[in-house]
Amino acid sequence: MKDDQLHRLSRRRVLGGLGAIGLASAGAGLGTSAFLNDRESFEDAVLTAGTLDLLVDYHSYWDQGRAGSGQVTGTKDGSGTVSGTLTDVKPGDSGLLAFCPRIVDNPAYLWLCGELTSNDENGQTEPEANHSDDDTGGDPGAGMGELADSVVVDVDYCTVDVAASAPEDEFGPGDVSKVADVWEGTLADFLAAIQNGVPLDGDANTGDGAFLAPGEQACFAGGAEADNYCLCIDWEVPVSVGNEIQSDSLSFDLEFHAEQCRNNDGTRNPCADDAGPDCDPCELPGDVADSELVSVNSVDAASFPDVSLFVRVDTPAGNAGDLTAGDFEVCENGLAQSESVSFTSGSLADVVFVFDDTGSMGEEIAGAQAAITNFVDALTNDAGIDSRFALVSYKDTVELDQDFTDDQATIEAAIDDLSASGGSDGREDNFDALGVATRDIAADSGGMLSAYRPGAQKVVIDITDAPAQVDDPDAYDNDESRTDYVMSEVATLLDGFTYIAVSEDLSESSFFDDPGYADGDKEVLADMVDGSWFELPESDADEFSDLLTDEVAGLLSTTYTVSYTSCDADADPAERPILLAVDDPDEGTLYRNASLTVPT
Repeated sequence: MKDDQLHRLSRRRVLGGLGAIGLASAGAGLGTSAFLNDRESFEDAVLTAGTLDLLVDYHSYWDQGRAGSGQVTGTKDGSGTVSGTLTDVKPGDSGLLAFCPRIVDNPAYLWLCGELTSNDENGQTEPEANHSDDDTGGDPGAGMGELADSVVVDVDYCTVDVAASAPEDEFGPGDVSKVADVWEGTLADFLAAIQNGVPLDGDANTGDGAFLAPGEQACFAGGAEADNYCLCIDWEVPVSVGNEIQSDSLSFDLEFHAEQCRNNDGTRNPCADDAGPDCDPCELPGDVADSELVSVNSVDAASFPDVSLFVRVDTPAGNAGDLTAGDFEVCENGLAQSESVSFTSGSLADVVFVFDDTGSMGEEIAGAQAAITNFVDALTNDAGIDSRFALVSYKDTVELDQDFTDDQATIEAAIDDLSASGGSDGREDNFDALGVATRDIAADSGGMLSAYRPGAQKVVIDITDAPAQVDDPDAYDNDESRTDYVMSEVATLLDGFTYIAVSEDLSESSFFDDPGYADGDKEVLADMVDGSWFELPESDADEFSDLLTDEVAGLLSTTYTVSYTSCDADADPAERPILLAVDDPDEGTLYRNASLTVPT
């Protein structure tokens, strides 16, 4: 079972490859010549342990007409920078860059990012000064060149086939076959487009003249024999360009990042690790008491540095949705964050019912069947939440009855199909059902719950009248554990989830005397994960129906989504304190402490 547990992303980035792409000149015009250096620059070359390694084969070719042509090829593995330099080029000059990823072991999502590091005038020749539109009258200097806006690039997915019989240092346009158009425009615009990171697609699919949106891309294959597409960048200085580029030069950097595909959805942008805004110290007080009027249902840091807090403010203004972004302030790890806030309407929620369907749950099942229509209506129609629903049921085994669906009739039919039977041995396989709901394992009946949507509030509603089986034989009178989980492990799985338990108060039941009863008690679990607990009505279908529609649906339909991109994208410390301040018009400033765990 533990082989299927979610392992947080392992990643390895290559900030390296080509060294320097340089075009130098012995003179102007047709007198230009070219060279290209493979000058590797290693900085803090530390490899991440694990089974993901990215290597990039690189190829470069350039053609300067009568001034000659040249090429270079090689492989980059390590930490450095893919740096390109163009200097003293003329209209009609062109070239080709090809980057071919090879991924050791695990399939991976690949990202590309880069930036223009210089675009310099370097003084002006007389023809250039006569042609230039700037009014400096002399040497505009650094950052004032026209070259980056004059170089045109055509970016494609491609294959590269250097003939096996050819010398290792031979590469040219004939070795490249275009697979799909990705992007066209000036070099300046291309580097601006990828500056914050764009995903590459392992199947060479593209959007409408653009890279795919995060999460839509396919993985690149891993393994020694894997065959992946390359990224090719054709560049050219059109013959229509005039004297304005004489003496100009430019430099740029490219970065390639890899993150394993397993248990990731491709939305995390590793290029953003170093791209966060500057951090300012937080001005909130350092030692404040938590208000009972504010609860943090969950903190979702799965896409860190993007973080979402799902918050309830139990005041008239809070429940009415009258609070705005200006009424919230987030302090993470002592640093002020720039947050956005939305109230239910338009937000996302993925809700999983985890339902004990043993013989003693007949009234609760009847109540759920009566309540499900009103429950769904309360979230989707009344509160305007973009909701999906799933159903997991369990006795001593676990069934995935319904995968995520946004169709109300489908989830209603799944609830209607529940029937109470079996389960006379006391404890039930609840922890494995929570493992299915959190996508840590597949259901005993087969199948894995589909992935949660990025940015959605992940909600687990756990309904039972019995304690859970635990991985502790001493906790049983006449039964053996059927699970490999203990409660602390389940609490870890529920990190980032809004956990709502509806169960009996076991403190007054016969289970109270069992050794380790609390290890299976949902009230205890809800307290561990800062969730919500409601006492299960005693054999009354109407009361249970009211509980679902009024209390549980009411909790979810009065939730604020507080989102921000952490200004400190450093992976340390792994656990960070969060202080939330809410300025309520009736109650004044209310505080709530929480925490997030940075994925490692």
